[in-house]
Amino acid sequence: MTIPVSPALLMGLRDLVQSPIDAVPALETQLIMADLPILSLEGALPAEHLYVGDRVITSIGALPLQALMPVQIAQPLRVVHLEAYALGSDQTQPCDLFPSQLLKTRHGDMAFARDLIGQTGVKYRNLPQARLLALQFTRDAEIFANGLILQAARSVDQAEA
Repeated sequence: MTIPVSPALLMGLRDLVQSPIDAVPALETQLIMADLPILSLEGALPAEHLYVGDRVITSIGALPLQALMPVQIAQPLRVVHLEAYALGSDQTQPCDLFPSQLLKTRHGDMAFARDLIGQTGVKYRNLPQARLLALQFTRDAEIFANGLILQAARSVDQAEA
C-alpha cells in the first residue's frame, strides 16, 4: 500500500524537527529515495528491491528489515542532490536525498541533508514526482547507502513508545 502525501504535509515534514542534535528519528523524517542503493547481505540493492526480512547492513550489524513503508509523491518535490564524491570517496554515484534525511557528515556528526546545501557538489534539485521509502528495524540503526551513513526510520512500536 502506498501512502499519499499532500504538499502541505510534505512541507510540514521538512520542518518537523528543527535541530538534528535534539532530533528523535521519526518515520516522517527518515524517508529515502526508492532507487538509492542500500547495502544488504545480498550486496547493494536499490531500496525498492528490498523485502521485509532481508538483512540490511547497519551500524550495529546485519539486521532484518522489519517494515518497508512506500510513499508516492505525485507533486514536484525539492530534494537534495549529491554529485558523485560530494561527501567523500565512498560515495561513488550521484544520488538524491529527502531534505530531512539524517546522515553522518565527514566529521561524524549527524546533519539533515538540507543542511549540506552549499557544499561543493550538493544542491537542490526539483523532481516532477518521487517514490520514497521508510526502512524500519526493531532497533535504531544507521544504514549504509551509496557510501553514505543514513539514519533509518524507527519502528512504529518504538516511535509510539
